[in-house]
Formats: sequence, structure tokens, C-alpha cells
Amino acid sequence: MKKIYLPPFLFCAITSIAQNDTINHFNYNQDAGLQYKKNDFQWTTWAFAERLFSSNQLPAWRRVRQGMEFQLPSYPLKISGNKYRSTLFYEVDFTDNNFFQDSKRFKIWENLFVTFQNANDPNKFRILFGENTSILSREDNLSSGNLPTINRSLILEQHGSTNSFGTQWGLQILSQITKKTFLQASMQDNRGSLNQDKPSFQFWNALAIKMTQSLIQPSDKSAEKLNIGIAIDHTRNINNKSFTLTSAINNENLGNALATGNRLTFENNADYTNKIGSHFYTLEYEVIYSNYSNQNLNVSGGYGQIQFQAFDNKKTGDLVPFIRYDLVSLNNQIESATEQAIKLGINYNLPFTNKLINFHIEYAHHKLNGSQSIITKSQNQFDEFRFGIRVNATRYLRF
Repeated sequence: MKKIYLPPFLFCAITSIAQNDTINHFNYNQDAGLQYKKNDFQWTTWAFAERLFSSNQLPAWRRVRQGMEFQLPSYPLKISGNKYRSTLFYEVDFTDNNFFQDSKRFKIWENLFVTFQNANDPNKFRILFGENTSILSREDNLSSGNLPTINRSLILEQHGSTNSFGTQWGLQILSQITKKTFLQASMQDNRGSLNQDKPSFQFWNALAIKMTQSLIQPSDKSAEKLNIGIAIDHTRNINNKSFTLTSAINNENLGNALATGNRLTFENNADYTNKIGSHFYTLEYEVIYSNYSNQNLNVSGGYGQIQFQAFDNKKTGDLVPFIRYDLVSLNNQIESATEQAIKLGINYNLPFTNKLINFHIEYAHHKLNGSQSIITKSQNQFDEFRFGIRVNATRYLRF
């Protein structure tokens, strides 16, 4: 679930409500948001804000999001011994239309869907219809309010130039096949929907399937866990698009190549978490390959990342440095280009804030090589640096 911002004075009010026995149905959940419960009905609201700063750029809002989920009462009949319910869910991002300054005011929609799901655990079974994130990429489905970096991987963000992945209109199904195996399938447009200038709603336009295997699960005695996933997606009728290379932090345009027709994409990811003493760490990677049929354009790349928790306590805060390597390579049999980026950064949850206020520093070093017909930036190597503040109404957790 994506996360939230509320002014600090409201946290005191929410906490007071949660502790007031005369108001039985409101509570503040530090990992979900403000909630209202009555019998089998639950309403949750969340929001968060992210402000970026740098020496050579004006301050900018990266994300300002707010959303709600309505968990409707369970249906009276059981199916195979399980109870089911429907939920209504939305999330908006006010930066998508520059806080209503742009003419396309509807572009604020990031998510808007209805579900039929297992009443107690939607990860066991869920059918969803509406606007939601494409199932293909693991990183794409990490909470925007809980990302370790300002932007997601280069290969993922750059697919957005052809309106691929991200939030799309259509149908999704999730089912837990075994205790450790999860299967997802989707029919979504995959050419951009509600938050695009020209929305597209032909949800039968793309088919995708993904399997995730939990090879090691955490227990009371061990924090160790290991997950691996594979996915495939086929999207048709991509028109008037170019695959655009962009920089890792400032999203600077570095070059582009035509990318139209049908797109076939493969994805693989894995993440491993454990402890060294009392210090958590996570190793992860994701790789994506796509072919665009009209130009026979092949795009491949991915990232690898290490995060390590230096310390975590109330008085000194929570400090997690990271290092990350990104690669994107594209070619159409006539011309080619390669972009590499090394990112270094820290995430620091400030002391005495219960992980609700986070300070972020990020540096990226880029290398570019390839055909001048694709690459438009004159420098083959360049650097970017930015820092930011995240304010949530839910905890910013790295592990």
C-alpha cells in the first residue's frame, strides 16, 4: 500500500483519537494511516510528500500523493471455506498536473480500481479491475512512498517514454498457488491510461503473466528471506513513440530511438535480506529485455543494489546507505547506445520521529557510449546530485 503525509500537529490529534475509548472506531496505524473500522467494514486514508533540492536546480515536488481504500463488508457466503469481500481504492498524485495548473486535470489519477478478494488476505486471491500498476516489474510495484532512491531504475523509468508499465487500465488476477508460490496474470492496455495526455483503455491490448517464488521465508529465529520472480508481457499497437534515454536523478533527456509496433518483454528479479549481527542488509536486482517489432529495436538493462542499516534507534535515528548500478543498452541493427550509472546515497529517518520524516541524499555518475544519431548529450560522462525530504503519515521502512 502506498504511503502518506499529514501535518505533524495532526499526528497528535490522530494518536489522541486512537487512545480515546469514547471513540471506538477510529485509530492511527503507523504502517497504514488513519483508519475507521465498524464491524467488518474498514476505511483507510494515507498521503505523503517528497520535496527535492539541489545547488543547480530549483526546489521541486517529486511526489505529493493521497489515497483511500474502502474494505467493504464480507459477502455472507463462503467459497471453498474462504470469505470474500470487495474493496474500492484510489490514489492521486498532485504533481501530475502541477497542482491543477495544467489543463489536463484528470491526470492526477495514479490508481483507481475495484476488487474481489480474499477477505482476510488479498495476497491469497484477488481480482482487480481499473487503473493499477502493471504486474511485470517488482520495483514498479514497490510503494512510491517507501522507495530507496528518488527514481526507479533507468530501464524501468525509460520504458515510461513509450507509456509502458506503471499504472495501466485493465484486469489483474493474483492467486497463491502454494505456500511459497504466487501467480499473477493481467489484461491491461499498457500504453498509458488515466495519468497520460491521451488515455487508452483497450485492456485487451496487452497480456502479461508473472510468477514469484519465496525460496526462503523469515521466521521468529531468522530474518533471512529470498524471493525470485519471472515475468513476460506482450503489448500490441504502440504508435508514434520513441524510447528515450534519461538521467538517473534529474530525468534529463540524453537521446532517443524510434520504438513502435508490438513489444515483447521479459523480466527477472530477486531480493535477499538478512542480518549481520543486529544490522539488516538487502541485496537485489532486476533485469528487463524488450523488443519493439517495427524497428527491431532491442532494449535491455537492469540494476543491482545493496542497502545496509548502519544503525536504528529512537535517539539517533535510522541510517541506511545504499550503492546501486544501472545499465541500459539499446540497438536496432543500424545504431546502438549504452548508458551506465552508479548511484550512492543514504536514507536517514530523523530521531524521535518514529520513521515518519526522512532525509535523503543521492549522487549519480553517468557514462554514455554509442551512435550520435541516438545520443544527444555532448558529454560522455557527467554527474548529478540531489537531496530531499520525505514526510509521511506512515513509517518509512527499508527492511
